[in-house]
Amino acid sequence: MKRIFIALALLSGAMLSASAQSFTYKWERVPMDSTWMKEGTSKVEEIIAKYHPGIEDLMEIIGYSSEELSKGNPESGLSNLAADALLYAAQPLLKEGDKAFALTNFGGIRADLPKGAIRVYDIYSTFPFDNALVIVELPGYRVREIMKNFAKKGRFEALAGVQIEVKDKGLKKCYIGGEKLNDDKYYKLVTIDFLLDGGDALSLRKGAKEIVMSDIFVRDGVVKYIKDKSEAGHVFNNQRDGRIVIKK
Repeated sequence: MKRIFIALALLSGAMLSASAQSFTYKWERVPMDSTWMKEGTSKVEEIIAKYHPGIEDLMEIIGYSSEELSKGNPESGLSNLAADALLYAAQPLLKEGDKAFALTNFGGIRADLPKGAIRVYDIYSTFPFDNALVIVELPGYRVREIMKNFAKKGRFEALAGVQIEVKDKGLKKCYIGGEKLNDDKYYKLVTIDFLLDGGDALSLRKGAKEIVMSDIFVRDGVVKYIKDKSEAGHVFNNQRDGRIVIKK
C-alpha cells in the first residue's frame, strides 16, 4: 500500500511538471472522518481505483542496481547514467559517422536511485521534468569553449561520449566520440531543451549550425536505456569510469 501511495504522488507530480524545471502546488487540510466512507468504500480506495492502470505502469521493474545511485561531480554512476541514456536515446536521430556527445544538467537530477529493483516511478522521481531531447550541431571551437568553462569552474555537468582531463583548472585533454577535439569540425551535442537558452547558466544554442528538436522526454529515454541494458544482463552501480579526470 505504501508503494501505491508513493506511485500516486509521483503520478500527480508528473502531471504538474514543467519544461522550465519548476512547478507549483497547493494543499488543504482534510479530516479523515466518517464522511470519507461511502457504502463501505473509503475515498482513498476510490482514488486508487481511478488511477490503478497508471500505477501498474509505474510499478514495473525495469532494472537492478547493486547499490544506491547518487549524483556527484565531476562524474558519478547516476550522472553518467543520465548522460549515457540521452546519447542512447538519440541514436535513431544521428547519422553514421557523427561525432556525438551528451550533456545534461545536474539540477535536472532530483533524487537518487535505490539499491535493488529500479521501477518506473523511481525514474519519474529522479527525472520529474518534461525536458525534451534536442540535438545541437556545434563547431569544435564552441565545444571547446563549453568544456574550458567547466574546467575553469572545476565543476562539470553530466556528460557522455567524452574523455576529458583537467589540470590546474585548464583543459588538457578533450576527446569527443573517441576523436580528439578539432576546432574546425562539427559535433552533435545531445542535450535538453531547457539548456538551449540560458537554463542553469548555459546557452547551448549559441553558435549552432543546426538544431533538431525531438518529442523524447528525458525520463522516457532513461527508462528505455535501463530496460535495454538490463535485458543484456547489466546491473547498475555507482562507480566512475574516468570519462572526466580533474588533477590539481
